[in-house]
Amino acid sequence: MTRPEVTPSQWPLRPWQSEALRAWLLAGRRGVVEVATGGGKTRFALACVSAIGPEIRYVQIIVPTIALADQWHIALEEDLRVDKSDVASLSSRSRATNLRRFNVSVINSARELEPTLWTDGRFLIVDECHRAGSPDNARALGGTASATLGLSATPHRQYDDYFGQVIEPALGPIIYQYSIQQATLDGVLSPFHLTNVRVRLNEDEQREYDALTRRIGLAYRSDLVSGEERRPRLLIRRARVANDALVRIPVAVRLLERHRGERSLIFHESIEAAEGIADLLSTRGHSVTLYHSGIGASMRRENLRLFRRGVYDVLVTCKALDEGINIPEVRVAIIAAASASDRQRIQRLGRVLRPAEGKQVAEVYTIYATDAEQERLRAEAEGLAGIADVDWMRVGAPA
Repeated sequence: MTRPEVTPSQWPLRPWQSEALRAWLLAGRRGVVEVATGGGKTRFALACVSAIGPEIRYVQIIVPTIALADQWHIALEEDLRVDKSDVASLSSRSRATNLRRFNVSVINSARELEPTLWTDGRFLIVDECHRAGSPDNARALGGTASATLGLSATPHRQYDDYFGQVIEPALGPIIYQYSIQQATLDGVLSPFHLTNVRVRLNEDEQREYDALTRRIGLAYRSDLVSGEERRPRLLIRRARVANDALVRIPVAVRLLERHRGERSLIFHESIEAAEGIADLLSTRGHSVTLYHSGIGASMRRENLRLFRRGVYDVLVTCKALDEGINIPEVRVAIIAAASASDRQRIQRLGRVLRPAEGKQVAEVYTIYATDAEQERLRAEAEGLAGIADVDWMRVGAPA
């Protein structure tokens, strides 16, 4: 197995990356680095790879999603100049004979691997390491490792102490932090402008949304266990009604018309809607491609690679790319539909905040249809005061 030849002179690091690399080496090549989304954590991890010694036989990279696995494959091959033959995609059935110098695992598969697969000489990298904190995913952290690195914008988990119970014992403590505020002040993140766009549900959608709101209210007022059990299901159904609003598709297309020819990402929550947006854009002459879990792995990676190289201007996706795409040239993001997750919001913003030559400001449009969505966006706007400008607009249903 060949080793990539990478030196600091070939690969200049940002100041925070150099500081974090020193901290990781001083900590015995062990620890978690908390980095604002878009701050350059993948490049930092590759710098750690370039700094390891010959005693490291294998590098295992665990990621939460197929999209991030694809991104790591591209980063290893194009940024670190690793030959494809030295990179393996490990499945739950992989054995020692399948190992290569670099081994990329989605966490659902990594947790099924035998811990005895790894002997001394493994460098374990866990990207978005907060995902490893669940009881099931924690099994992916087994086996011996000579070096460990956890990466996340939000390593601490909101509703449990699995960071302290699982992640820190396996990977080490947080050894370096780099916030979105500091990244913005340093110019590591691009200046950005948010535009929140209110749309209206059609009559049938509004009727169903209101009916579910009434049922949710009754469930909250109920003292019965059945009421507690119904609430989460009803909230999910109501969110789906709002996210599936038909108006989101043409409004997303209309917004993109303002940015024809610019590198753009469009997010939705459903594959069907993403394909509908892509079809509409294609009929209007946009250079557009798709990325979602329903596309075969080779075509999915090729679509991502061609978008990264600028062959396509627009990439339409769903949750598959909430974590894992690193294309600084993206200047426009349109969030046509989203969940209520703060983590998802942070990750999607991070997809467009990376600076690039000629990119003066990143534009982020968020389409919303309900008061609950508006409340979350207003709270976000307050938290971003002094960091980003926020505009609000309202559009009617297209004829």
